[in-house]
Amino acid sequence: MPDKSQIVINTGPLIAIVAATGNLDVLRDLFEKVYVPFEVIQEIYSSSFRNFAVKEFAEAEFLFIK
Repeated sequence: MPDKSQIVINTGPLIAIVAATGNLDVLRDLFEKVYVPFEVIQEIYSSSFRNFAVKEFAEAEFLFIK
């Protein structure tokens, strides 16, 4: 059975969570560890999203960058 205490998340779900809730706190509440690939960080900070979710992503200290 998969370990449900950890998750690796992609850009799309991160953006969708911020759009729906205004923050990423739900991830902290659901998982012990949330891993974010380096490529996702590059996408979040790129101009393609016009800085949407950058503040929320930067403030989410519980994310583990891989």
